[in-house]
Amino acid sequence: MGFIVERTRSGFINSLWIKLAIVLFAICFLPVMIISCSSTAGAPPQITTKRILFIGNSYTYFNDGIDKHIMGLAPNSHSARIAPGGVTLEGHWRNSNTLNAIRTGNWDFVVLQEQSQTPIFNTEKFSEYASRLNEEIKKSGAQTVLFMTWERPDSIQYGVTTANIYRTFMSLGQQIGVKVAPVGQAFSLALQKSPGLILNASDGHPTLQGTYLAACVFFGIIFERSPVGNPYSAGLSDADKNVLQHVAAQVLGY
Repeated sequence: MGFIVERTRSGFINSLWIKLAIVLFAICFLPVMIISCSSTAGAPPQITTKRILFIGNSYTYFNDGIDKHIMGLAPNSHSARIAPGGVTLEGHWRNSNTLNAIRTGNWDFVVLQEQSQTPIFNTEKFSEYASRLNEEIKKSGAQTVLFMTWERPDSIQYGVTTANIYRTFMSLGQQIGVKVAPVGQAFSLALQKSPGLILNASDGHPTLQGTYLAACVFFGIIFERSPVGNPYSAGLSDADKNVLQHVAAQVLGY
């Protein structure tokens, strides 16, 4: 009888220790497991690798170039530019270096930035050479993105306004079947939200804030995801970074 009681007590003690061990395990390790699972579930998906070529002029190369800032936002990607000052898309079409870069770069996307007044002053020429370059880009296997520039303070009286630029670019994008990066629209919206922002000089050349905003728009267009929350700031304040990221996301419908 005592033997039986002793075994029962021993089993009770062993059972008690097992229960205590389970409780201790839950207290010590379950929160870690929950945090780990939550972190994985909440982590943003990995940014895919893209090869991107920017073709343009000083609007593209100012502030170390939009290509540099795209790589800041998407570090695994490769980006480059051909952007001598003042060059039009016609000038690029007639430049063998530009055509060779398109044909041999194995790009995923090629961005076309026209001289900022040409789409309004000579819409036919803009359309002709954007179309010609787009054909070369398609032959190479890449996708074309038109870089919609912004209103120029020194040319508003000549029609270089946000509304006119938007209509011209969207019309051509639809006509030749390519994406349009609405950077000009983003500039306009950013200034509505934060009138104190300085995005460009009177001749249109972008400040660092303007270049960063453009890069955020291209990031959204090319990678098909919102730039909001991206840690890259280009050295801007957190306040400016957050405003510009949210503006780019809003313009793109994210």
